[in-house]
Amino acid sequence: MKKTIIVLILAVSLATTMAVKADLPVIDPSILIQSIAEVQLTIQQVEQITTEVKRLGDPASFLPAGASEVIQSLSQTGVGKTWNQLRNLADGEAAMLYDGDGLYHAVGQAITTSDGSQVPRSAEDYKKFDAIAQATSTLEAVMKNTEVRRQQVLDQIKSTTGQLRTAQTVSETQKLLGVLSAQAAELGAIDRERQGALNRVEAQKVENETDAAKQAQAHQEESIVDFQAAQQKLGQFLIPNTSSVQIPDPRASQP
Repeated sequence: MKKTIIVLILAVSLATTMAVKADLPVIDPSILIQSIAEVQLTIQQVEQITTEVKRLGDPASFLPAGASEVIQSLSQTGVGKTWNQLRNLADGEAAMLYDGDGLYHAVGQAITTSDGSQVPRSAEDYKKFDAIAQATSTLEAVMKNTEVRRQQVLDQIKSTTGQLRTAQTVSETQKLLGVLSAQAAELGAIDRERQGALNRVEAQKVENETDAAKQAQAHQEESIVDFQAAQQKLGQFLIPNTSSVQIPDPRASQP
């Protein structure tokens, strides 16, 4: 800028000399130099503003590639079932026939006695076992579904991070940071979906174990009550009869 001012001063000096020779009005060189300096400063400020605007960028002109992908990912509802749905789907007969793809031995729908007779089992007593099977099946489906979605989100996070490294403007950086935050939130939501499916299995397992303990306690109480009732009956049976026995006089029946 100093060189420009020097050049302008020389130009003003030359113009003044020519004006004097031509008998024209002479403008004060200091005023001209001040005006030129102000113009030069204004030009420099405009250049700085232009540079800053370019650095900030136009928010409307940049749409991150990951934005539409994360919106699509967030719109997926998953395949999990609620705990109430799982309990309503529980089927006692299905529990009797369940063998875990050959891993377990199915108990069957009836009990075979020693003489070959068939006594049907109570399906209601087996519903709680099918509730566990339903929860486990849902957990497997959720894990399979979310594993694909989870890998997609991880790939998107990797891509967005790469874009951040090469972002040219502030608006690009801010938008990419927003997308990265949304992708991290979606990854967390997927992990919570997986954990929720696992929690339903654990909750049903705890409830089944609690019911088994309750049934055992109830059975024990029933056994004690039955035993006490049997003792009372036995005690009453063993109490000797102390009442006198009246033997009829055979003569009383003779005429």
